[in-house]
Amino acid sequence: MKIIIVGVGKLGGYLAKSLVKDNNEVTLIDNDFSTSQDVINNEDLNYINGNGLDSNTLIEAGIEEADLLISVMESDEQNVMCSLLGKKLGATHTIARIRTPEYANSINILKEELGLSMMINPEALTASHIANVLNTPSALDATTFFKGRIRMISLKVKDNTNLEGLTINNLLKKLDSRIIICAIERNGEIIIPRGNVKLQKNDKLHVTGTAGAIHEFLKFSNLIGSKTKKVIISGGSKTAIYLSKILLEMKMEVKLIEINEDRCKFLSEILPGALIINGDVSDQNLLYEEGIEKCDAFVALNSIDEENIVYSMFVSSLNVPKIITKINHINLDKISELANIDTVITPHKIATNQIVKYVRAMQNSEASSCESIYRFDDDLFEMLEFSIKNDFEKLNVKIKDLELKEGILIVAILRGKNIIFPSGNDEIRKKDTIIVVNSGLNIKDINDILE
Repeated sequence: MKIIIVGVGKLGGYLAKSLVKDNNEVTLIDNDFSTSQDVINNEDLNYINGNGLDSNTLIEAGIEEADLLISVMESDEQNVMCSLLGKKLGATHTIARIRTPEYANSINILKEELGLSMMINPEALTASHIANVLNTPSALDATTFFKGRIRMISLKVKDNTNLEGLTINNLLKKLDSRIIICAIERNGEIIIPRGNVKLQKNDKLHVTGTAGAIHEFLKFSNLIGSKTKKVIISGGSKTAIYLSKILLEMKMEVKLIEINEDRCKFLSEILPGALIINGDVSDQNLLYEEGIEKCDAFVALNSIDEENIVYSMFVSSLNVPKIITKINHINLDKISELANIDTVITPHKIATNQIVKYVRAMQNSEASSCESIYRFDDDLFEMLEFSIKNDFEKLNVKIKDLELKEGILIVAILRGKNIIFPSGNDEIRKKDTIIVVNSGLNIKDINDILE
């Protein structure tokens, strides 16, 4: 697909590299590439130095033949204008980033009236993702598939779990419900495991199953945490506003600490159910006064990554059960691991996953091509969703006889209203929707999973 991205900030740059990796033809437009050297060094990208609101610049980028225009400039209004202009000049589809909470109620109206294909809100997506993680306190991360009917959680094998030394086969025998360990991160590498793989301390497991099966697995693993009731949020950002609203709807007690007095007054007006505290989160006495030692979760959402890491490290020393840290710069991920911060959230990664998923759906045809894609752990592995049609070469063949490529695992099958977590004796049939885990391979079509 021919895709034009206007705006080369963190989201634009990361999105461009992800779409190029997916074999799309990508052109980036921005007034200033000076701070984006790592993106510029990518020879597979096209660059135009110019204004995305200038029709001549868009025409130079090939807007008339573009399958998709994505506008991710700083201003919401600019993104709407750019998308509208791109549509008028011939772009087949357009996506605009809209981040302002006050616009949330108008998004669907704007989308319909302006003919936009999609509006992306990284802050709202991030808030929803954090809320999902807080709903399973013992998990490092949480994702849902098939409209929430399947969950995937991430967790670490630690001393207090009952997992170390077990093979996957032995673990499954101890559980009444079916779960699938779809990937293991060990020493910076991803293992797509077979049943004889033995779990080791500090392994990061990615576990898939129904909500009930996941609960049973956590119970067996001694990882059932107490329900999240009291949350302290650091920083009164847009993400903090979206998150506070979700948590209040979930009947959680929310305290939000913000250093700017005027911002606090604004937050108090739009978040009447939350306790807004005007103060500096680096003040340890303030944290103690607000009950940091008795809270169930701390979420660091300040604008500076290093501050979020330092605050999270301090709160971790107080044994707060759940700590979530927002980090915008990907190169700080490893530092966060060394700082013993388990759950790190990166907004532009979350937004990119959503856009790439949409692009894959656009590319879908009569063939069993990939409809959705979700990438995890710095793109070390991905989960792909396929709708099975007549072109699959191994219809009605038992999975144990498929001869799958190394690094491929079939995780789940949706057949009508039924979800199947497959064993070797299950088959893939026409009209099934399946989820496949892939590590390191270029998978576009369902037949690409076969040797």
